[in-house]
Amino acid sequence: GGTFALKNAGTSSAMLTDKISNIAATRADVCSAGDSSCLMHIGGGLSRGDTGTRTVHLAQILASTRKNPL
Repeated sequence: GGTFALKNAGTSSAMLTDKISNIAATRADVCSAGDSSCLMHIGGGLSRGDTGTRTVHLAQILASTRKNPL
């Protein structure tokens, strides 16, 4: 995702294909990462592939487990 995807489109697309294939093989409902641009890139691939898997930033998962939010 991000600048890497723009400057290295071919490599980025190949990496995305592998990632989508691996994620789909797990049949997971959610894919998480700590980098927003990667999540956007992966999320787009998952959406185009109609996998049913959604992306969620790790911070969102951690925030959802807090008993006393700020």
